[in-house]
Amino acid sequence: MTVRRKLKAVTRDSFGKGQMRRLRRTGRIPGIVYGAGEEPLPVSVDHQETAHLLQVITVENTVVDLSITGSVNKSRQILIREVQRHPYRPEIRHLDFFCLAKDRSVHVEVPIVLHGTSIGVRNQGGIVQHVLRELEILVLPSEIPEQVVVDITDLEIGDSIHVEDLDVGDFEVLTDPKNSVVSVIPPTVIKEPTVELEAEEEELVEGEEPEEPEVIGREKESEKQ
Repeated sequence: MTVRRKLKAVTRDSFGKGQMRRLRRTGRIPGIVYGAGEEPLPVSVDHQETAHLLQVITVENTVVDLSITGSVNKSRQILIREVQRHPYRPEIRHLDFFCLAKDRSVHVEVPIVLHGTSIGVRNQGGIVQHVLRELEILVLPSEIPEQVVVDITDLEIGDSIHVEDLDVGDFEVLTDPKNSVVSVIPPTVIKEPTVELEAEEEELVEGEEPEEPEVIGREKESEKQ
């Protein structure tokens, strides 16, 4: 299962562009908490703490314990649904926190990780093509996997694994079951280009002397005599 992470938030009552700029200058990031049948709650989080969190999690499927203080004191399990960043500065501008209901499945994307070295690569010189890198699933928050591991050890050249072949556990897969996840293809053979001789570069017949080209403007020796 995904490692659970924690983040602290404080409720806010400041809105508008000017208020947001002042808030960011203090090292805080504005955000909104919503979902699970609750009214949207404006909050702010520490920029440094949040930036570190985003470096160590997979946003799409990591459940975060959000501890909220201020005008409201409560804790919620959330997914970070949207991260707005500054176009050219290393600055986070806004965050959307989606509350999770313990008894309600949530739509998440889980990374697909390949494990092992296939027979087709090891013994036949094949090439692994990792086609699908994320799997969309519907799952309870407490059951969200960190990743889906696919063993490719037995794949030979020409073999493939599709979504319907995956052992994904007790959750609903939303990705098309016919989609290819990984395949092993033959090695690429690079042919050396063939050089065609032009007509004037053909080999001379044995014993035949090449003709000396006539230089325009030069008198023939026979005409001088």
